[in-house]
Amino acid sequence: MDTLIFGGLLATLIALYRESSRTVVLAAWWILLFVVLLLTAHHITGSLALTLSY
Repeated sequence: MDTLIFGGLLATLIALYRESSRTVVLAAWWILLFVVLLLTAHHITGSLALTLSY
């Protein structure tokens, strides 16, 4: 989950660095936000057990 979030943030940062159009940067940001919300909802409804499994 963290890898996808950091990858999306990196893609957005690259779009900003390359001075892409505002539409591209906003689209990347909204897609990242949507993916984070989906992953968070999946994580919360899955299992909140933070114990180690042996």
